[in-house]
Amino acid sequence: MRIAVFCGSSSRAEELHLAAARHLGAEIARRGHTLIYGGGRTGLMGAVADASLAGGAIVRGVILREFIEQDVHHMGLDDLYAVDDMRARKAGLDERAEGFVALPGGLGTLEEVTEILSFRKLALHHRLVVLLNVGGFFDPLLAQIDRGVRDGLDQPEVRRFLGVTEDPGEAVRRLEAAAGFPGVSRGHETG
Repeated sequence: MRIAVFCGSSSRAEELHLAAARHLGAEIARRGHTLIYGGGRTGLMGAVADASLAGGAIVRGVILREFIEQDVHHMGLDDLYAVDDMRARKAGLDERAEGFVALPGGLGTLEEVTEILSFRKLALHHRLVVLLNVGGFFDPLLAQIDRGVRDGLDQPEVRRFLGVTEDPGEAVRRLEAAAGFPGVSRGHETG
């Protein structure tokens, strides 16, 4: 399974978040999946990529040419696709993925998560998005989504479009179940 991971690249990330990124990368590798991500070598991006590679996973990055020129790209990847703008980068992640996991991150991560959820709402895809809610990081986003539903701005089914867990292994299992992997029972996607 090709799993796209949205996450921050800041070198100031807390150890709690870095540990979750490493655990997720190791789990992706252990379960025989491919990591698709933003192509960076720092922060949570670097941590998830390094752990996936160390476990023997195929790792593919989609990165801005500008970031390669700034020398912030990961040089040990199986594939690195260079694109000219952020819209192409997000499209590159989207078209290569069979499911999505979001680790903590800044505005870029928030944009990626909300765009892919919006596309799901519009039925442009039917893949699951799992929020790896380390330390309650995504609680404010979940509260905002719930508020939108309560205020009649979204339908209640939008919560079915995403899974929420603090456990990286559970995040991968939920993606497998949603994609119908053999031997994995399809469970309830939210929560």
